[in-house]
Amino acid sequence: MHEIHLQKYFSHTSFRPGQEEVVKSIVNGNDTLALMPTGGGKSLCYQLPALIGEGSAIVISPLIALMKDQVDSLRARGISAAYLNSSLLPDEYQEAVETIRSNEKTIIYVAPERLQNRDFQKIASELHIQLVAVDEAHCVSQWGHDFRPEYLQIKNFIASFPKRPTVAAFTATATPEVKDEIIARLDLQNPHVHIRGFDRPNLKFFVRSGLRKRDRLRETIRIVKATPGNGIVYTITRKGAEEMAQFLNDEGVSAAPYHAGMIGSQRTRVQNEFMQNRFKVIVATIAFGMGVDKADIRFVIHAGMPSSLEGYYQEAGRAGRDGDPAFCILLASNADAGLHYHFLQKSKEEMKAQGKSWDEINRLSNIRYGRLEKIRAYAESAQCRRKSILEYFSDPDAAQYSTSKCGGCDVCLNYSWEPIAERRERRRKNR
Repeated sequence: MHEIHLQKYFSHTSFRPGQEEVVKSIVNGNDTLALMPTGGGKSLCYQLPALIGEGSAIVISPLIALMKDQVDSLRARGISAAYLNSSLLPDEYQEAVETIRSNEKTIIYVAPERLQNRDFQKIASELHIQLVAVDEAHCVSQWGHDFRPEYLQIKNFIASFPKRPTVAAFTATATPEVKDEIIARLDLQNPHVHIRGFDRPNLKFFVRSGLRKRDRLRETIRIVKATPGNGIVYTITRKGAEEMAQFLNDEGVSAAPYHAGMIGSQRTRVQNEFMQNRFKVIVATIAFGMGVDKADIRFVIHAGMPSSLEGYYQEAGRAGRDGDPAFCILLASNADAGLHYHFLQKSKEEMKAQGKSWDEINRLSNIRYGRLEKIRAYAESAQCRRKSILEYFSDPDAAQYSTSKCGGCDVCLNYSWEPIAERRERRRKNR
């Protein structure tokens, strides 16, 4: 039955593993929590039920780039879709509102901040909303790696409807603690929980630690030049993103930065050009989620250690969404942890200025310190990288790598990185 709609709307003849169970749950009117890795096809799991049912659907997402990408894709298929966010000019906003009001069935993308806007609340109250889908649902959890206070208002927004819509929450990164908090803070009613395995065999995981800044730049350019196709390089700071993009361009690799400090039109231009393969590498800050739905990314390099394993796996998971082999490489420096500790200290000072109690400050800080220690352990471990990731997410598939090698990480492949000193000497002799 659902395959007919899948073929009709998306021209697919079959579901990916785990998708059909989630679609059935939502279509049957069950609140649903789906934990699916990046690249698992979670967007279809809320788009298809929205098209099968009666009325419109609201998709809540913090990623402006994802909104535009998905709305453009839906419209190209003849499906009514619109997004409302801060990137729209006044006339574009009015056009989107007209689309929403003139169609009985529209998929409406909004940022969580929009839910508190009275104009939007009025628009929503006039519509028949059958489904509210919460993307990046881990943002509701203070145990998660990307807590956003605006997500705490989603529960009240849903409760404002005279007839409660079905609620579906999606995340690519949720430990058991985060899963439980998502259910509680979104007030999911007897939810059906679906966990699709986090193991993606086509991804190859490599880590190199202890790099100095200049050596990390050189290692990045070496890997980028040796790897065919497009990729993403993540840095910790905006300044680092700008410097990395400039370095890559100076070394003959076409690259562009992408971070929250850029104006919306700049980010949109960079995103569109990257999607069109106008340049090889997009350089983004770890703190800024991109949400770019590009299936053929062949490598994701973290030129800087992220602040959590959740964040790392979500960002690394943007590689190889087409199922073909792709590389996820972490290039860590001893200074990375120090920078994150600096950010954590600043965060404590900000929480104090906001009037939080010391108990609350210490509780939240301990959570963040714990997450940082987990990613440090991952970077320094001699255990299979894939097994470490699956164990972190309590995925039972981790057990299979207790007795066998995954064949797709530097540990299991016994990969040896070339000593930096030898490379420096070889370059010196070739001058």
